[in-house]
Amino acid sequence: MNAALLRGRAGWLVPLLVAAFVIAVPLSGSRLWLYNMLIVSIFATATIGLNIVTGRAGQVSFAQTSFMAVGGYGLALFTTRLHWNPWLSMIVAAIIAAGIALLVGVPLLRLRGHYLAMGTFALALGTTSFADAATGLTNGAIGISAVPPLTLGGFTSLDQTHAYILCWLVCGLALLVFAATQSSYVGRAWRALAVREDVAASLGVNLHGYKTLAFVLAAVLAAVAGSLYVAVTSFVGPDLYDAGTAINMFVILFIGGRGALLGPVLGSVVVILGPQVFSGIADWQNAIFLLILLLVIMFVPNGLLGVRLRWAAA
Repeated sequence: MNAALLRGRAGWLVPLLVAAFVIAVPLSGSRLWLYNMLIVSIFATATIGLNIVTGRAGQVSFAQTSFMAVGGYGLALFTTRLHWNPWLSMIVAAIIAAGIALLVGVPLLRLRGHYLAMGTFALALGTTSFADAATGLTNGAIGISAVPPLTLGGFTSLDQTHAYILCWLVCGLALLVFAATQSSYVGRAWRALAVREDVAASLGVNLHGYKTLAFVLAAVLAAVAGSLYVAVTSFVGPDLYDAGTAINMFVILFIGGRGALLGPVLGSVVVILGPQVFSGIADWQNAIFLLILLLVIMFVPNGLLGVRLRWAAA
């Protein structure tokens, strides 16, 4: 059997396995697995945005948690204070996140390398500090509870099964957006940015414009994910968007495979469900899991999907 045929079959293997697993979880009847995989879909959606700005455009950004906070707090504030429809609140929050990304992205994205990383990390830390300090708006460290759920026909997202379907549909749409950009001019411009900015500029690529586009699109996906998380849990607080969450999203991306279509999904499964595999040894649970993550990053730098690609090419 020739290598091209093997690569083609391997290319379909992972998506089929992921789809089968996603479909099988609600059929299993396990409420724990249903909830955990629901959270996987939300973080996968946010990390798909990170995959666009970092995996495709090559810009290291820790700002995804900031835009998740915009989506989460936007949904909570608009529904509990202004009594807006949750769907309208989610849409408006995503638009606000896009506006903020455009506003802060114009100056931030003129930075490069570790300067950009530190700038976006400062934005992430500043967002958490603001949410903690603005007690009149966000209720501070106590957070906002009893957030109304999303409604769809006669159902609400408080029903885990319907929330599960909704969140995975959104994740699927985010994957389609990512896939659609891969073969487009926009995707090629992003890849050129990631490889050599000077070469991209010599080819006529608007460096700052395409960086900003990636940053804004990532912000919208993060805001939608943040709104979904709050809709499912009915709570939002500053601890949800701390530095640990920002770092975990990078771990998700690099474990799954930076730049790979399904990298955020596979990485979310590993990082969110992985610790539960060692739940029987609670004293060593975190240490063992972190050691495994370290080994993966050291010896599989292209992520778990990179292993599949190398195997298919062999």
